[in-house]
Amino acid sequence: MIQRIPIWNHARPAAQIFIACASLLVSTALLSADDAQLKQHAAFYTPEHLARIRANAGNQAWATKLKNDVVEAVAPWMTLSDEELWGLMFGATIPRSWMVWSNGHCPACQKPVPMYTWKMEPWKTPWKTRCPHCAELFPKNDFQAFYLSGQDEHGVFDPKRADRKLLFNTEHPDANDPLHRFGVDDGEGYVEDGNRWRFIGAYLIYGEFRQRIMAGIKKLSAAWVLTGDQRYAHKAGILLDRVADLYPTFDFAKQGYVYETPNHNGYVSTWHDACEETYDLVLAYDQLFEGLRENVALLKFLSAQSAKYKLANPKRSFTDLRRNIEGGILRDPLANMAKIHSNFPRRECTVTMIHTVLGWPENKAQVEPMMDAFIKQATAVDGVTGEKGLAGYSAYTISALARFLGEYVRTDREFLKNLLQRNPRLRETYRFFIDTHCLDGRYYPLSGDTGGFAQPMTNYAVTPMYAFHPAAETPLIPSLPSFLWKLYQETGDIAYVQTLHRGNESAMGSLPFDLFTADTKSIQRQVARVIAEHGPNPKLDSIDKQQWHLAILRSGQDGNGRAAWLDYDSGGAHGHHDGMNLGLFAHGLDLLPDFGY
Repeated sequence: MIQRIPIWNHARPAAQIFIACASLLVSTALLSADDAQLKQHAAFYTPEHLARIRANAGNQAWATKLKNDVVEAVAPWMTLSDEELWGLMFGATIPRSWMVWSNGHCPACQKPVPMYTWKMEPWKTPWKTRCPHCAELFPKNDFQAFYLSGQDEHGVFDPKRADRKLLFNTEHPDANDPLHRFGVDDGEGYVEDGNRWRFIGAYLIYGEFRQRIMAGIKKLSAAWVLTGDQRYAHKAGILLDRVADLYPTFDFAKQGYVYETPNHNGYVSTWHDACEETYDLVLAYDQLFEGLRENVALLKFLSAQSAKYKLANPKRSFTDLRRNIEGGILRDPLANMAKIHSNFPRRECTVTMIHTVLGWPENKAQVEPMMDAFIKQATAVDGVTGEKGLAGYSAYTISALARFLGEYVRTDREFLKNLLQRNPRLRETYRFFIDTHCLDGRYYPLSGDTGGFAQPMTNYAVTPMYAFHPAAETPLIPSLPSFLWKLYQETGDIAYVQTLHRGNESAMGSLPFDLFTADTKSIQRQVARVIAEHGPNPKLDSIDKQQWHLAILRSGQDGNGRAAWLDYDSGGAHGHHDGMNLGLFAHGLDLLPDFGY
């Protein structure tokens, strides 16, 4: 999950170049909805790639299990009728809130329930939030009935139409009961003694949108990709198209709250998660594209809904469907980039991905300069951004970049080679977090906002932000082992092979966990050869990352390894203000720990 603490970064020259490139593309052709400028084919999930994925899902044990897990996971959505599925997406007419109450308590048991600790289980208890202490459900009114009573002619909730006689505590229906109005939320929150609990506002984000709509689109799209079963493309298409109907109407800055205050950019969610959600929606469109192309039953349903609810787009053809999805989910963010502002380089990745999905590879000459602009910034300081928080914020940027680049690397054999030629500093980027890992991969220096007191960090720092390999929750995510393997192929650096091997618990089985790779056995044999010849751990010398201002002095081997480190600057993004930060690892321990975060 993306971190929820805002981290603002000032634009640097490379970022400004990126924005200029993006603006140029937006201002010329891509905001036009002319049929010739609509997406013509999948960028990443072409028929050839789909065939390879499905072949792997049939003959590789880990991929078969992944497919079966995904098919099992989509069962809740498959039990819904098309009309019920279409009705899951709500309009922007109810304020959303990032917290029920950021520093609040339960109105029933009075125990503290701050920040993100309210429980939401929309499949089990729709339109409810649960106290983690006393398990009481809120709001106490039947909000679903109230919501349905307020539907307008376009299928969107209008609070002015809703039946306010339904706003009572269903456990205390007698109007004379003192608890008759206790815990009642009309969408604006429950107010008591001047305190406001936004039960529904938070539920819309964490329950309905995140667990039913976004999860449904991603899992159903993955089920289609893995199986080729049109039923999954049909269901995913309903959800994606309905989101596209309403997505441009969402503006979190005007409709949402964080820490009980407004004016935070975003769409359904606040800015950082809105960026991630947009990225996922864009990729889902590419994943589904071939499944939507000839889906007659889907168009029949959507055109009927369009007529019934008087929608502007008639949805009678694949052209209509493309126009709706691309206009609502892809082009609207290009025209409203403030809504997807996020921690560098996430907005840049999302904007570039939108352009890619709309026209790759035909628009490669326009997209690659955008990509290069923010990669230049991301790799400017010893191959990374220069942010502190070595195994935290420093690595988040590089992890996000790996996820983004992985989409291209796994579908284009020449992509990484050409990228490294244009961006030579990228050769240092993923090596940085190998060079700074101490005691055979047990500790990272706690420099800046990262980790906790004396905390071991055995994972390669790029790994935790995204899964090391595809899993049921992220079934189509690019494989980090595969990305590291391709870095080895282009650079000849065996440390990448040792790192991917160690990340797989020093085993060969199932490597490289890549649905797009046909030569799995060959890669495993080559990995085994490298490990047999060079050993399982990278041979690391003392280093001085002079731009990042981090020096590590190493001595000893294996269980007798020692490393003293010095961060010899102060402040900066996510940095601390101690002028000299010194640490010592030895005997398998952090003997001179910083406080970490």
